[in-house]
Amino acid sequence: MSTYLLINKEKIRADSYILGFMVSFYLIFLLIFQIEGIFSIIAYPLIALLAQGVLKIISSVNKRNRGRRNNINQFLMGMFYVIIAILLLGYFITFPNITSQRIINLIAFPIFIVGIAGILKCIIIKVYSLKSRIINTIIGGITIELSIMAFFSPFILPESFFLFHIINLSISLIFNILGRAALYLSEFGLKLISFRNFKIFFYIISDYLLQVDNNGNLILDKIEFED
Repeated sequence: MSTYLLINKEKIRADSYILGFMVSFYLIFLLIFQIEGIFSIIAYPLIALLAQGVLKIISSVNKRNRGRRNNINQFLMGMFYVIIAILLLGYFITFPNITSQRIINLIAFPIFIVGIAGILKCIIIKVYSLKSRIINTIIGGITIELSIMAFFSPFILPESFFLFHIINLSISLIFNILGRAALYLSEFGLKLISFRNFKIFFYIISDYLLQVDNNGNLILDKIEFED
């Protein structure tokens, strides 16, 4: 049964632009928010470690991976990552220089990049449905606006609006996840109307290649790396 990989040059080009924008905006972030920039060198790797731990835990309990001998090791390693990341982040935010506004800035920057990435993907990658691209462009634009408002909050709102920004950024992140899921699924003619399709979205963004056979059936192939 022959298959073809659903990877095209537009996706690679979009990722290249996103990387370029991310580096450029991070340098600007370092220039404007110098203290946040220094702390981000610690905070962002810890957040990445936390995410990696969660993914390892999910992978270890995934029924597609059941029976693998390293599942227990994966689960324990994931728990170790999560605990270490949470403990270090908790200690990190107790520093006297870490004010509520600086925490907001550290949260807002990656969400700002998520908004930029969503817009770039919708502009460059044409294999996604037009409706999903329009919706994600709108979500990305709103996300950028909320992030900028959070950055310059001291000039707009009093410091007591910390919770307001946390809620706004959290909601925008949730909408970006849902919008991105609908965007990726639209490539295969699927809609975000069932939990099964949402699971397919996680397979797409994890270590699986989504393929289609000659009969139009979707096939999940796990990427295996040889030692």
